[in-house]
Amino acid sequence: MDDKSEIDLAIIGGGPAGLTAAIYGPRMGLKTILYEGEAFGGLAGTAPKIENYPGFETIIGLELTEKMKKQAEKWGATFVFDKVSAINPKEMTLNTAEGTIKAKAIIIATGSKHRKAGLSNESELEGNGISYCAICDGPLFRNQVVAAVGGGNAAGLEVIYLSGVAKEVYLIHRRDRMRSEKPIADEVQSLKNVIKMFNCTIEEAITENNKLSKLIIKNHKTNEITEIDLKALFVAIGVDPQSEIAKKAGIETDENDFIKVNEKQETNFPGIYAAGDVTGGMRQVTTAVGEASTAAMNAYLFIKKGWYGEGEPK
Repeated sequence: MDDKSEIDLAIIGGGPAGLTAAIYGPRMGLKTILYEGEAFGGLAGTAPKIENYPGFETIIGLELTEKMKKQAEKWGATFVFDKVSAINPKEMTLNTAEGTIKAKAIIIATGSKHRKAGLSNESELEGNGISYCAICDGPLFRNQVVAAVGGGNAAGLEVIYLSGVAKEVYLIHRRDRMRSEKPIADEVQSLKNVIKMFNCTIEEAITENNKLSKLIIKNHKTNEITEIDLKALFVAIGVDPQSEIAKKAGIETDENDFIKVNEKQETNFPGIYAAGDVTGGMRQVTTAVGEASTAAMNAYLFIKKGWYGEGEPK
């Protein structure tokens, strides 16, 4: 696309929702540009494996999202690695490093971000022993002792992946059992090098030479304190929506900061849509894809005033 200053459809976010919209937009004849400021693929792209996406018994998250991106590129979507800093809903413009971009419709697919463990020195230890992505950083700790905190699907998948890389994996969870889907919990239970620490929380992260070296763990049923020597902690305790840009623009969100949408995936501003994790709900790749296809088709109808453009000015 030569002239990016005025386009039909602008998409913010390069996870499964944004990538799906980037397939639908150009396929329906819309000049489409997608902005992503961190990494194409979103959180799904960091998943060690995905087993519930139709058509694939199992697939690595990055492989799936790369396939989506290539499909969108085939149809003519433009991808820009740039962060959108602001949205003006009344003018239908985006502020980027390249300047102000005017669009006829906007889809917000900014996804979610990893929730932090709440440790006092967590920020300093990010990249120095604390990680939020096992498939990204797990190989750095091959044949060493690591831990993962969390009890849902994400934590279970992190542990499964880490069990094939690390010497030992401690699974730390505050409840008495995992709350993940049964197949994931069963697989975790079967792993011989995974030590389960249920009813437990992390009290302190201890450093040596500015790197994580120990965790102090408390069992809240027995009050027992355990000290673990390890090299890394992988945090997988949930996500929060990345809706800050929408809130600043006056786009309505709910009490948990998820963007409010109607059955068309439309926000409180006509022509501005949202899809994927940023809208809440089940937060699955499949639901993100469904919401994004709905958003993209309704964006088309908004721009063209009907399926065949019958409402457009002649």
